[in-house]
Amino acid sequence: MNACIITIGDELLQGFTVDTNSTWISQQLQKVGIDVTTKVTVADGMDEIISTVKYKLDANHNFIFITGGLGPTHDDVTKTALNKLFNSEEVFDEKWYDILTERFAHRGLKIPDSNKSQATILKCSDSIENSLGTALGMRILQNQTQIFILPGVPQEMKSMMTETVIPEYLPNRINPQIITLQTIGITESQLFEDIQDIVEQNSDNYKFAFYPHHTGVNIRLKAINEESDLYKIKEVLGERLGNLIYGQDDESLSEIVGEMLANDGLTIATAESCTGGLLGKLLTDIPGSSEYFLGGVIAYSNDLKQNLVGVSFKTLETYGAVSKEVAIEMANGIRKKTSADIGIGTTGISGPTGGTEEKPVGLVHIAVSMNDITIVKEYHFLKDREMHREMTAYTALNLLRKQLIFNSNPT
Repeated sequence: MNACIITIGDELLQGFTVDTNSTWISQQLQKVGIDVTTKVTVADGMDEIISTVKYKLDANHNFIFITGGLGPTHDDVTKTALNKLFNSEEVFDEKWYDILTERFAHRGLKIPDSNKSQATILKCSDSIENSLGTALGMRILQNQTQIFILPGVPQEMKSMMTETVIPEYLPNRINPQIITLQTIGITESQLFEDIQDIVEQNSDNYKFAFYPHHTGVNIRLKAINEESDLYKIKEVLGERLGNLIYGQDDESLSEIVGEMLANDGLTIATAESCTGGLLGKLLTDIPGSSEYFLGGVIAYSNDLKQNLVGVSFKTLETYGAVSKEVAIEMANGIRKKTSADIGIGTTGISGPTGGTEEKPVGLVHIAVSMNDITIVKEYHFLKDREMHREMTAYTALNLLRKQLIFNSNPT
């Protein structure tokens, strides 16, 4: 089974908005065994939309996913274009309009007349309700191709895909064809060397792909034939790579660490300098994180490192703010200040300026204080400021993960 994704919007073509919809849809379709073979972005124009959809229908795709152009303004012409292409007509959904009217009234607002257009669908389509927005989605069956028309707003599109499209229209396809293993703490080249023999010995049954990014490397495993057992090859790789693998598919490192903290009944607090609160943000991205995350301090200046975290003036004067000694005192200090079970300290030079020959841009020290033992590691990350912060925060989470594993299995 294959699919085409068409994203609509001048803002996408002109670079004002990044197309995240097609990436997300592709990821979801892969999980249910549907390969995306084409992605196209077109302008908010009748002719462009009609010609693109017609061309893709002629290509005999099993599925076409269209996002964008369903809003209430003059440049939202997707519905009109499809109406013309399929020689259909628009029908008004009175029930949906009543739902929208009630939603607006609940917020103390009167529904604008322009929103009536969002309660119309093509007569040749089935409607797809929108729990987070106002525009109805549509499903059209054209010959052997299913066409799904969804809003361009990412949150709305995602909810409609997960609540309706996948469970109602793709129920028999929920059979994993692909597994993604997420690793951290190893380069792509070293990772491949470590498992090259496994890749070569199993190439007849599995397709292996490596996707590096600045916070880790993903291994994509795809089943090729009936002899392929994704869970078996996952187990083989897990035995070889051990704790380098931290998650699968959409699992985040924050989620994994949060689950470990909750299961162990441990609390954590953070003292951040170069990461500027990103570590705390990652920890609190997870619902229920209040169970284990007590809070954090962004101690950017030396004064705050001393007054809020408890780093000594002598340590700062002797070793400098970016040093393992300061990272250790930050981790110990925030742990004592908050009475947390675990304290983490980060200090480094994110750049682009501020480095010296002795302490270059990219240098970072991360400390984890737990069970009266504090470990500290020195790293030299990329000199890009944003990437440096992200690499530092994710590495801090991974250090914590490894300490939690060790704490559970000290032998």
